[in-house]
Amino acid sequence: MSFQAKMMITVLLLGNAVLVIELLRTRRLTESYTLLWLFVIACTLGATWADGFLRRLGWFFDAAAPISALTLLGLAFILVMLIYFSMKISRLTRELKDLAQEVALRIPTSPPGPEKGPSSPEGS
Repeated sequence: MSFQAKMMITVLLLGNAVLVIELLRTRRLTESYTLLWLFVIACTLGATWADGFLRRLGWFFDAAAPISALTLLGLAFILVMLIYFSMKISRLTRELKDLAQEVALRIPTSPPGPEKGPSSPEGS
């Protein structure tokens, strides 16, 4: 991989790191996800600059170029994250349905208002 490509990847990764830290600072991302993303950024940065690692990875996957192996790892990571977030969304959907059912059971079935009975003037 050329030096310019490595520098471009490094700049993009550092921009992502700044974005992740800013999302943490504004409380739009939790600490656990921040650590996960910073770990992924650090691993990708290390793999980008480790030529021997990329060559061995390219040989292992029988890739035409080392960058292809890095792309394959990125796609595998995206697949794992999509499955993880699908599991989280499914769990949150179940919890929301359970909460909605619980709230529906607590709401009285008759509309609020004066009761019509023998003691009220309308009941006579």
